[in-house]
Amino acid sequence: MCRIAAYRGPRITLGEFLTQPAHSLARQSWDAREMASATVNADGWGAGWYAADGQPAIYRHTLPIWADGNVDALSRSLNADLWLANVRSATSGLGTDHANTQPFAGDGLMFLHNGFIADFARSARVDMRRRIRPDIEADIQGNTDSEYLFALLRSQVGSLQERLSATLEIVSQLLSALEHGKALLNMIVTDGHDIAYVRSAFGADAPSLYRHDSWHGGVCIASEAFDDDPRWQPIEPHTPITV
Repeated sequence: MCRIAAYRGPRITLGEFLTQPAHSLARQSWDAREMASATVNADGWGAGWYAADGQPAIYRHTLPIWADGNVDALSRSLNADLWLANVRSATSGLGTDHANTQPFAGDGLMFLHNGFIADFARSARVDMRRRIRPDIEADIQGNTDSEYLFALLRSQVGSLQERLSATLEIVSQLLSALEHGKALLNMIVTDGHDIAYVRSAFGADAPSLYRHDSWHGGVCIASEAFDDDPRWQPIEPHTPITV
């Protein structure tokens, strides 16, 4: 499990998005309220935005966010009109290293996943690899279910929302063939203009995910509401949506 968030709207600093809210993503790394498993998100963190050349720019660190001495300077210095970020709680067996730390980027896209595919290496991975384009599979650097989900999504065609839908459908088919298939599948993907997201699961309840339609004048999606504003609304499960 992790905690994830995304923002699209007027330009704001990384700090306004990541650390300043009362129940910010940084705070959720050690004070999450709605996690289905684990108690802290201490296995790294990352943030993504789009640089002046229109390509993804990502900062990732394997330290807990509270132990990374770069956070203050980055929070004050960086500003963007689109942000993705996560704080990580690593699934058992999936190493805490740079290659396994989100966000992931490829083909001009950035991607976040909150959840897991149960017993991934011995369950869905082999069949999932058959659905991934060989050139995209060759680009996989780590061993997480999250990065494989992103590779599967990159292998689909259509809009971001259509690619999310196709990814969910394929994973559901693969897990349906297993005796005890289970997955938590909250995902966010962006191309720098649109953000598509879904709150979903297979064989379990979907993890928490909220949306605020006027946060800093834009739209914010987060695993947990950043404050007590009643405009944070829980997202209905299983239907991909585009901002």
